[in-house]
Parts: sequence; C-alpha cells; structure tokens
Amino acid sequence: MTRVEFYILDSSDSADRIACIQRLVLQTLGRGKSIHIHTACAVDTRQLIGEFEHLSDADHITIDHKGEPEPNTNVLLNMSAEVPFFFSRFETTLEVVHDETQTRELGRERYRYYQERGYPLFHNKVKAEAQLALV
Repeated sequence: MTRVEFYILDSSDSADRIACIQRLVLQTLGRGKSIHIHTACAVDTRQLIGEFEHLSDADHITIDHKGEPEPNTNVLLNMSAEVPFFFSRFETTLEVVHDETQTRELGRERYRYYQERGYPLFHNKVKAEAQLALV
C-alpha cells in the first residue's frame, strides 16, 4: 500500500515551497529511487523543469501535468490541488503544503481522502530555515 507523507511548511513563500520540493527530490534520488513530480498545469511544469535543469539525464526524475507517469517510478511528488488518480501505483506519495490558507485547506482535503481510504499517513513539520535538515 502506498505510504503518504505530508510536509507542512511554516512559510507562505512559494520560493520556500520550491526549495523544500528540491530538497525532497534530491533526497529521493540520493536513495536510488526514481521520482515523478505531478504538477497542476503547464506553467508549473515549465517552472520546475527549469528548477531541475542542473540534473543530468541519468537522474530518474520526470515532471508533468498530464496523464500517468512512466511505469516503474518509485515516488510521486504531488504539486496538484487534487489527488492524482494514479497515486496508488507508487511506493510513496509526497505532498508539500505551505502556510497559505487555500493551499492548507486543499492539503487537508487530500489528507482526508487518503485517510478515508486507509492509506498510511505521515506528517512532517518543516521550518523554512531548517529545510536542509529534512530527513
């Protein structure tokens, strides 16, 4: 069953959210896992592709807002406001929620969705200045 991890950021700054996402991606890749980042739209996809352009083609990362990702990907990082229909294909689904009213409420809705279906849930509170210490 897919493990679902929420990272609750104490900042409403979108740059802090991107920094947290970058750290989670690097940690995932460092553990030898592949990761798919599911974005909400083409604009978000283009922005993140730019954020990760320094990674080589050998790194196992995909970023997209359309359809299902490649098979055999280990980790899903959901940046969409909704739970992707394919999330249960992954070993782990990561959700990053920053401290902004609408984002927080949508995060709570996704949490309830996973909870009602019995998925194992974990949450981590992250201080913006402590992101480098994420484990």
